[in-house]
Parts: sequence; structure tokens; C-alpha cells
Amino acid sequence: MDTREGLWIGDHQISRLRDGFDDPLVAAFRDEMLRCEEISVRDAYGPGTGSSEHLVYTLRGPGRRIAQRLGLLGFSREMALEHVNELLDEQRSSVFPLSRTVERTSHEVAERAFLAAYSATDWVRDLGRAQPRAEPHPFGFGEPAWLVSLLRYAYPPLALRAALLALPDAEVVMYVHEVEGDPDPELLQLCSLARESLHSTAAEHAPLVVLTEGSTDVAVLKPALELLYPHLTDLVRFMDYGSRPQGGAGSLVTTVRALAAAGIANPVIALFDNDTAASEALRPLVRDTLPPNIKVLQYPPLELASSYPTLGPPSVNTPTGRTTRADVNGLAGSIELYLGRDALSLPDGSLGPVQWRSYSTACQQYQGEVTEKKAVQHAYATKLAQAQHDPSLIDAQDWAGCEPSWTLSFTPSSRSASGG
Repeated sequence: MDTREGLWIGDHQISRLRDGFDDPLVAAFRDEMLRCEEISVRDAYGPGTGSSEHLVYTLRGPGRRIAQRLGLLGFSREMALEHVNELLDEQRSSVFPLSRTVERTSHEVAERAFLAAYSATDWVRDLGRAQPRAEPHPFGFGEPAWLVSLLRYAYPPLALRAALLALPDAEVVMYVHEVEGDPDPELLQLCSLARESLHSTAAEHAPLVVLTEGSTDVAVLKPALELLYPHLTDLVRFMDYGSRPQGGAGSLVTTVRALAAAGIANPVIALFDNDTAASEALRPLVRDTLPPNIKVLQYPPLELASSYPTLGPPSVNTPTGRTTRADVNGLAGSIELYLGRDALSLPDGSLGPVQWRSYSTACQQYQGEVTEKKAVQHAYATKLAQAQHDPSLIDAQDWAGCEPSWTLSFTPSSRSASGG
């Protein structure tokens, strides 16, 4: 960096922030990302400006986490790509306006030719290249300096969101305050104050609301989010079952309809079990009529559940029932099935089976559920407590099923997950 100002991603200055910064950009960071750094005047303002030291406050955060937060604040991947396409259209018009009749320079002709079929996807690809072009364009088109220059007049949060599509692993740095005396105490809460301002004044930046079938789901998903995605917890709210004691898929469908009718502005995810009961309850719900801020999801299929032990009804030869393996995805996927192999395993190492219960005529399939639910929930609670006490245990535990990738329906995911 040759000057210490503005907004940076890696070695690229995305914006000089000459007009200051607004709440959406600041809220992409968290208070604990604030740093106080000592730099020289020469580093800050260039050669010939002196060598004295002074303090400056910065916000620093990993690119993937900042991108996720921007996504939950309403700056989606699609919005960022659309904004880059608009910037490219403006560049095409500025370098070669149709009304101009004077002779074109070679630079203008070359840039027009380069931009003719150039898209936001190309821009992301070129900015994300790890190595310079083998044969760089003679005028520098497609090179980092040219690519970043397109963002000079872009809205900073969208500019940053677009750049993070290309450079997701880069560090994001924003220079926020030069210290001349004691810092304002509010500076230490800069990000949380910005977030509170957004929540109170801008409905489109309101927290994501997560609805589930019951309190057990919340007791699993909320601590899983806190454990695996701690940088997103202040942007997500879960249903308070103290105010909605009635659970079940049918009741959740009723809640979704009520929120849609009320015109709630928050982004909402309604999470249903991946089982027959949920599919039957969802049949009357016309999802296409829901507003775009309300998403209805079922826990996704699990590899573990694709061949899972099941306990069938008794027969003459097997009066206590017969255990066979079956794909129980869509049939018995309540939250307990997502708590991990370590929570589902019996003392002998085998998986606690799914018990087939009833047959749904509407869905033409059976409904099942994991046996010994209380024991499975207790095993999960023990695993969770161990991971909270010692996070180094997480990699050795099975979190594939309950990793909360569902929160990222409104934001890019940086973790691979096979479960809900």
C-alpha cells in the first residue's frame, strides 16, 4: 500500500472513501476487528512528508467473513455482478460514445474492442488471477490496475462485495480514524453502532429471522451457529418459542403465511424437517406466491441417511421387527438425524435405527423417526459442550449434518456442508 487511506482488499485500493463511509460498509465489520496501528507519516502520505510516527485506527477482517456479512446485509453476489456490468456499460459508453464523430485514438479503439463482449464474470475471473497474464494487453486492459479502476465511482459496499468474489481469501482493511488525542469512546463500538442504526432505520438490512418446527431445532441450530459461524451471530435471530409454544410443521406453515400476509421486511428462512410429515404439511403452501424475502427450506439430504438402518413392522418370522437399511432422506429427516454420527451411535458403535411410524396417503410414503431421541440429543449436548470448551475438538467431531449452512441462503458459503 502506498497510502494509508480508504478501503483495501489485499494490495488493491477499492475506494479512497473521500466522501466518508456509511453504516452498511462499517457494519460489514465487527467491533473486535478494530485495530490501533502506529505508522509513519511517510507511509501514510508518501515520500517527502516527514518520518514522524502517528496512530491510526483500522478495521481488518478476513475476506470470506466480510463477504458473508455483506451478503446478510443485503449485498448479494447477484447484486454485485449486476453492479459491475453497469460499470462496464458506463465504461463502454465513455470510451466510445455513439454521438462522437472525431477520429478515434488507438487506445480508444483497443479498449472498445476489449470491452465489446467483456462481462462481470470476466472481470471477476481476471481480478482473481493468481499470476499476471502471460501476454499482458499493451494498454493494460484486464490487468489489476485497470480492473480496480472501474470501481473508483462505485458504491463502496458493492465495490467491496464484487472484489471479494474475485479475491475471497484476501484481507479487507478500512482506515477509519487518525488519532490526535484520546479516541472517541464510540469509536470502540463503531461497528455495533452502525449495525444498530441499520436495524432501526433500514428494513432491508434487518437481521435474518430463522423459523423452525420446534424448540429442539433452535436448541441445536443456534449453538451450532455460534460455534461454527460466530462472526454471523449478530445478524441472525431465531424464533422465540416462549411466544410461539405450539410446534410442528403445520404450525410453521401457518406462521409463514402470517408473516407473508403481514409484509414483514426481514429476510426469513422457514426450516422444515426433511421428512414425510413436513412434506405433507407443505403441500398446500404455494411457495411461488411468497415474497422474495421469505424462503421455505427443508433440511437437505444427508449422505449418512442414504443407507441408514431402519426398524420395520413385526412379522411372523421377526416378531420384534426387522432391521434393514434404507434411504431415509425425505422420510425421517428430523433434526436428530443431523446431529452427527457420533451422537447417533449406540454403545456398540452401530447407528440408532429409524423406526417407521405411519403411512401418508397424500405423499404415498412412510414417516419415520430416529429411536431414542432423548439419548441422541443428550449425546449432542455433550459433544457441543466439549467443542465449546475446546474448539480444537471440532475437526475430530462430526458436524457435517448440523453445520448451519442454511444461514448462507442469503450469502456465499465458505465451508462445504452436506447437512442443514
